[in-house]
Amino acid sequence: MKMKQLRHEKKIYRELERMRKCRTFESSTDRTGQEPDDFLNMSAAQRLRMIHAEKMSVPKAERKTPDAKADQLPLPTTLAVDFLPIKKIKNGTIYTDDGRYVKVLEVLPINFLLKSREEQEQVIYDFEKFLRIAPDNFQIKVLAKKTDISSYLQRLNENIACEPDEKCRAMMEDSRKLLIDLGQNEAISRRFFLAFEAPKQELRMQTEEEIERVLCRMRDRVLTYLQNCGNRVAILGSTTEETAKIFYDLLNRTRNSSVDFSRRVSEVYRYYDLNYGKAGTQQIPVKEYVTPKRLDFRHSDYLQMDDIYYQTFYVRADSIPARVGAGWTACIINAGDGVDVDLYVEKKDRSRYIERIGRRLRWKGSSIKGMDQSTAEYDELSDRIASGYYLKNGLSGGANTNDFYYFALIVTISAPSLEAMRQKAQAYIDYLKSMEILLSPCDYEQVRAFHTYLPLARCDRKIFSRAKRNILTEGLAACYPFSSYEMSDPDGIILGSNELNGSLCMADFFNTSSYKNANIAIMGTSGAGKTYTIQLLAKRFREKKIQTFIIAPDKGHEYKRLCDNMNGTYVKFSPGGSACINVMEIRKKDDSANHVIDGAGREASELALKVQSLHVFFSLLIPTMTAEEDQILDEALILTYEKYGITHDNASLYDVAAGTYKKMPVLSDLYDVLKEMPEGTKRLCLMLNRFVHGSFASLNQQTNIRESEYMVFDVSDIQGEFLTALMYTVLEYVYARAKENRTKKKAIIVDEIWELIGSKSNAKAAEIVLEIFKIIRGYGGAAIAATQDLNDFFSLEDGKYGKGIINNCKTKIVLNLERDEAQAVQKLLSLSAEEYKEILHFERGHGLLCTGGNNIPVWFRSSALEHQLITTDRKDLEQMYVQMGGA
Repeated sequence: MKMKQLRHEKKIYRELERMRKCRTFESSTDRTGQEPDDFLNMSAAQRLRMIHAEKMSVPKAERKTPDAKADQLPLPTTLAVDFLPIKKIKNGTIYTDDGRYVKVLEVLPINFLLKSREEQEQVIYDFEKFLRIAPDNFQIKVLAKKTDISSYLQRLNENIACEPDEKCRAMMEDSRKLLIDLGQNEAISRRFFLAFEAPKQELRMQTEEEIERVLCRMRDRVLTYLQNCGNRVAILGSTTEETAKIFYDLLNRTRNSSVDFSRRVSEVYRYYDLNYGKAGTQQIPVKEYVTPKRLDFRHSDYLQMDDIYYQTFYVRADSIPARVGAGWTACIINAGDGVDVDLYVEKKDRSRYIERIGRRLRWKGSSIKGMDQSTAEYDELSDRIASGYYLKNGLSGGANTNDFYYFALIVTISAPSLEAMRQKAQAYIDYLKSMEILLSPCDYEQVRAFHTYLPLARCDRKIFSRAKRNILTEGLAACYPFSSYEMSDPDGIILGSNELNGSLCMADFFNTSSYKNANIAIMGTSGAGKTYTIQLLAKRFREKKIQTFIIAPDKGHEYKRLCDNMNGTYVKFSPGGSACINVMEIRKKDDSANHVIDGAGREASELALKVQSLHVFFSLLIPTMTAEEDQILDEALILTYEKYGITHDNASLYDVAAGTYKKMPVLSDLYDVLKEMPEGTKRLCLMLNRFVHGSFASLNQQTNIRESEYMVFDVSDIQGEFLTALMYTVLEYVYARAKENRTKKKAIIVDEIWELIGSKSNAKAAEIVLEIFKIIRGYGGAAIAATQDLNDFFSLEDGKYGKGIINNCKTKIVLNLERDEAQAVQKLLSLSAEEYKEILHFERGHGLLCTGGNNIPVWFRSSALEHQLITTDRKDLEQMYVQMGGA
């Protein structure tokens, strides 16, 4: 029986050798939809019948003896592995079948297109430096595919599962649907890879370890010079698994390496273990883990990998413009999902090509003599002679000596159906044709096209010979391709989509490794969408379990609908209203986290700190307060607290029996103390009278607001000097809350902050606001300022406080502005002329996100439910009113 089994196995191997010449290979899982456990139970005869049907299945053999397993290598799960020219991957180095050693790096792009002309020229100059030290042969690969949102969804699902509030959980489910919709239908992610090989002269008589050291030195040199361009380099290929994931992402477009790769590894390992035992698992080639299960090369103009169709083109050399601008390849690269671009570069020997160009110039010079100057042939030959002299002059010594290169641009278009691929390809051809750039297909060369598509630093010679274009160093530098910046922080909040390239924009402002602080400044004219943007940020902060406070001095009712649906606390202050924050209250702090981190230490007097804050409050109510009145007020405050048994000793704050702070005085207690003082209290008493007996008597009571994780303070019904004073009181209240626990994230959002730092305020209040923006980072918080009045924002003390806040905000969001305001912001943020024009023409819901040295035009996206809860547009509100049964 065993001999019969072995004969069957040998027959299978002979048949497999014949089938290796076929053009279509797939595993039995593709044919039947079965999992590996199903086909592993087939007999040898059954597998042989499947092979004759030209559907390659995974072979099943009974457990072999150790001797039998040593006779021949195990059969692969799919013969598609034969087309992947990778021998092995070791320490991130790819060993190819043709004896080369290749490294692959991932380069993170910059927002090149929105930089100023001077900045662009500097990047091109630095990229030219890189080219002079770059490997002789290298490949830059741009992979464009739908954004992989699996990791974002996983975190969001975890947050939903942990959220105790039912209303907030429902809103988070709505955010989940928005994320899925953007990820599946709109968001595009681009990855940039740089592949290079060890020079042939370095391979002679060297061990693998020595070659690895050569490649690492080359890698470090590349990293240094690209960083000078502003590009960070992610060295993903430091291990076999990381490098394999790059190929897995490339060859399995409908899957993602973070989730499906480990499942693929398990399936392959299980197959080898069940069929060939432990010895078989030691012989698994790495390409088994990354190869698509099905490769179909039978068609003349396209190939198929699993369920995805691919068509390959090359940019015709004669259509590449003779004169190009900096970063001109962006029009080819930033074209949408499923448009992958490869830039192949080969450096040639300069002296050899100077001699060759000289010979051709002499030959063409003799050919043009006697030609009719009115013919097209004469014009074409004249152009070639001029180009030849340009190349010769560029190569011939001097301070700006260039190197000679050939480069080729290869474009691969993919889609999940043949019809969709053809439509996409035609649209892309037409798009480039409008710029006089022409494409030619790689018909009848699908295997060559497949090998060219791989990031192995080697373009198929036949395709390269047709696509190559000669170029000098300075011209190649203008091809700078790393120009599609994306902001997709792993644990970020959804902002919207990048309008330059369609990528999903997600930012984790609290990530201190990427952002110096989480502070944000929002600037926009009336109607630009400032309130809308604030509420989107606030909602998504809350969904990330970030405690959120909003202070709204104008049209605060616009925040109520969302606040109610987040089960937050909406506090409306108004003359005669019921809501109150006791101005005199010394609030109990939760210092447990601080004590754990820092240990017990000497604490400042809580009473002294509170009295200092009250001096600012009263100075806002009486801007012309004299030094005498200030001193009298100080004495009165100390006496008022003494009546409640509170002194500079912090222990006096506690009611030992109740285990809480003592009852706090209110403004009427201070009023009574001032009335008993002999002189100098008239103005103070008159001002306090309104809080004790007048229209603001509602503030003469203990604090009565419900605390929650999402709080909105509406002070829009307060007018005059009382508005600034009350805004300050609310800010002081939320800041005290924010300082309680340094380990907890929190965000304080102040709309129309010019009320506190502008001409209506004073230096004392503005100084405290600025202090919050300077030090809130140390308490794990973010301070967010929004304003529509830039003139008032910069009015107090020659703009000292406005500029201070801007400088202490790592992130700025600039919405639509009027021309004079846009000019001020351009100067303040050093924006380019292009960015200035964008600001002038932004529509509502669109803005410029400035952070980390990159400025990104963003479309702030919301779901239908979010829009309904946030919108302030009259037409939207009218429609909502009608839908809810209004007349």
